[in-house]
Amino acid sequence: MTSFLRQAAGAIRDIHMPSGCGPEKKNIPRANHKDAVFHRDACPHRLRGDLTAKPRQILAFLAVIFLLVTAGCGAEPKTSGSGDAVVPADGVYQISVALAGGSGKASVASPAKLTVRDGRMSAVIVWSSSSYDYMIVGDEKYLPLTLDGGSVFEIPVAALSAELPVLADTVAMSEPHEIAYTLTFDAATLKEVDGSAEGADTSAKNAGSAPEGADTPSKNAGSAPEGADIPPKDTDSSRKDTVPPLWSALKPENKLPLRFATEFAVTDYTGGYKLFEIPAAGHFLLVPDGKTVPDGLDPDIAVIKAPPKRIYLAATSAMDFFRALDALDRIRLSGTNADGWYLPEAKEAMEDGRILFAGKYSAPDFERIHAEGCDLAIESTMIYHTPRIKEQLEGLGIPVLVERSSYEEHPLGRMEWIKFYGALLDCEDLANAIFEEEAAAVEALSGQPGTGKTAAFFYITSAGTANVRKGDDYVARMIEMAGGSYIFSDLKSGDALSTVNMSLEAFYSGAKDADILIYNSTIDGELQSLRELLEKCPLLEGFKAVRSGDVWCVGKNLFQEPTGLGQLIRDLHRVFSDDLPSSGELTYLHKLTR
Repeated sequence: MTSFLRQAAGAIRDIHMPSGCGPEKKNIPRANHKDAVFHRDACPHRLRGDLTAKPRQILAFLAVIFLLVTAGCGAEPKTSGSGDAVVPADGVYQISVALAGGSGKASVASPAKLTVRDGRMSAVIVWSSSSYDYMIVGDEKYLPLTLDGGSVFEIPVAALSAELPVLADTVAMSEPHEIAYTLTFDAATLKEVDGSAEGADTSAKNAGSAPEGADTPSKNAGSAPEGADIPPKDTDSSRKDTVPPLWSALKPENKLPLRFATEFAVTDYTGGYKLFEIPAAGHFLLVPDGKTVPDGLDPDIAVIKAPPKRIYLAATSAMDFFRALDALDRIRLSGTNADGWYLPEAKEAMEDGRILFAGKYSAPDFERIHAEGCDLAIESTMIYHTPRIKEQLEGLGIPVLVERSSYEEHPLGRMEWIKFYGALLDCEDLANAIFEEEAAAVEALSGQPGTGKTAAFFYITSAGTANVRKGDDYVARMIEMAGGSYIFSDLKSGDALSTVNMSLEAFYSGAKDADILIYNSTIDGELQSLRELLEKCPLLEGFKAVRSGDVWCVGKNLFQEPTGLGQLIRDLHRVFSDDLPSSGELTYLHKLTR
């Protein structure tokens, strides 16, 4: 065939075609010459009807037609369309892609996978960084397919060999930033992937293809399509069941018994699954090792893969539960730095590098969190002040659990959250034993008569007011459980705050005759002497407790140790019962010296 075409091309010199003969359109792209239209009336007379024309000339003219019609065939993929809007035939291809814009530090993998389905093109973009949490193409926002090996997106491609403007949001900086880039897919490098046939039913299963029947690539896909060349996030094949169970087929078997806590529930389901319910924060399904996520799971239920072992802990009060359960090794990242911990075990773990600082709740280090393979973030309700942070963590594929132990009204309800973490960490028996021992010690005090001693719990603010606990707060309840009487038991208000700031005059009026004053140093710093207290507020010199020297201070570690609330109640009982303890005999209280 090649020899024939060369002979025909050499014979073209013998044909004298006027300028009007040939295709109607000039400079048609090579791939579209098959659409060229020849007009009989535009051809030379001797070729239109003169049968005496030389056979060699006729043959050459037919060769020209053959070349034009077959141009673009061979190694290049089949295409459709016209002009500059060239769209390859349905199938899967590789194509070189160039990135421009930004600081020049980022890059994308090339070649990229290009999929054409029903005449629409989409491409899989693999970034050099895992810090991109979404892309915007046109007016549409696209979430990553995966973050393993870089942020991976599937986006629509409007045209080849043309700049495609995109925005990519990076969380690598102190604050998220949308950066403008352009992507250019080089049509000259287009190469069909072996086994990809035009219109094949399997084309949607290749990486980068849109779900079957979709007009555009999936914008909210949480994982790569089946058959994608993108490495899966969980590469442990031992975790996978052959057939995922149906969520509707799993039945509740047992509910974790709770005595005081009201802010959570844990239910065991068949197959070893556990459902955690935090009424104001959401539902979480703990998927046991070796199992898969059930089909038909409610999309509002977040999935935690057991056992979580690279936790980002931003809720400081929860650290004590991990310490008590001997599970600090499950925490890899902390939202509090080493200097901010009063728990010796937590402080030591951070100084040794066993736990790393990953930024506080409002400004986490997303790069470090992702690089360390974080599998669960535990936050306090403070995260609701920065909802974007929660969304970004979830966008990285990290479930965010907002714990609410501090919202329990009963002191033992706060302690009972150790059962929540026992269920999460698969050490329920230990958690139950720790709780029951503490609860029994506190309940032993309930049968004793009250001491009749009144007490105020407070601190002096920088604005010169007294911050006191409301009468229905858990601290007020601990005082009552210890045999004392809270001096502001009638103090209540309609808001959700547990404290009230009152003027010093009002505080003097309400607390000057209290038998015992307890200074809250967790906010204002520890005091050691009455002199330090009077420097903060000289008015206190006229208080009964100051004159008698019955002023105590709680340690700064108190609110980082919810498992110690039972011990604090016992400390208070000793103070109220005239047991005359020395400061060295108490765990959370020390007496201010004169």
